[in-house]
Amino acid sequence: MTDNIPKFFLYGEADKDAGLHFLHVETIPARSILHDWYIAPHRHSNLFQLLLAVGGGGELRADSLAQDFRAPALVTVPPGVVHGYRFRPGTEGWVVTLSDSFASEILGPRDAEIGPAMAEAMLLSLDGNEAMAASLHRQFAAIAEEFRTSGLGSLAAIAAHTRLIFVAQARLRQADRQAALARDADAVLFARFRGLVETHYRDHRPVSAYAQALAITEKRLTAACRRVAEKAPLDVIHARLLIEAKRNLLYTSMTIAEAGYALGFRDPAYFTRFFTRRAGMAPKQFKAAAGHETVQNSGT
Repeated sequence: MTDNIPKFFLYGEADKDAGLHFLHVETIPARSILHDWYIAPHRHSNLFQLLLAVGGGGELRADSLAQDFRAPALVTVPPGVVHGYRFRPGTEGWVVTLSDSFASEILGPRDAEIGPAMAEAMLLSLDGNEAMAASLHRQFAAIAEEFRTSGLGSLAAIAAHTRLIFVAQARLRQADRQAALARDADAVLFARFRGLVETHYRDHRPVSAYAQALAITEKRLTAACRRVAEKAPLDVIHARLLIEAKRNLLYTSMTIAEAGYALGFRDPAYFTRFFTRRAGMAPKQFKAAAGHETVQNSGT
């Protein structure tokens, strides 16, 4: 549930429907400096965002995960994803926001292989990739200039530059994933296992069920998980449950018991023990540490 997560048009502005070809471009400091370089977690209904940091850095929060980054770096956020930033003061770069309808139109049906790269929030480091960093710098700067001047054909020019950014994003994503897979053949098996976990983690399936679905033995699955993630399969499953539990406690008004029920825990006390063992603190302490007011009796 994300009902209590702030939903903005642009950050700090009341939510509304974006036009078919909606586009907004601003520098990173333009808005973040007004909020002491902190953009609190929020989401957008039908807006796609591209951020290029060319100086400085900070921390990106996407859902309940936090990732540090330093420039140069590219961040992409599709509609509906909870995200926020804590920038280092003085961070430079641009934020391009466009309606998801405009983004889809820019790519078109012939670019189906790029579509998956637009479906998830990504932080892509450009450190050590000077050519790509320079190319993206030019594309963002050109979009910002076209947006500022609004001359003849500006929308078409912006669409062309944005399309090149989407292509670069897909290539960076592909390169990152290919490099990870090339490091170890077990990474392929682990990726398949993670995909199944993503689908079934609420079902509390035993490890044997995952191994059977992958047509391998539990021993083979355990070896792959330990080599790639240095975790046992059950730890991978429980880690995913913990992420969702934290998300429910951080971003929703669920009671502790309700958060557990939403994740397939029939006994609130068992959910509390699970969370405490995995997070190192009780759910109530976690909410308090995150700055939330304690909720009424949760039944735990």
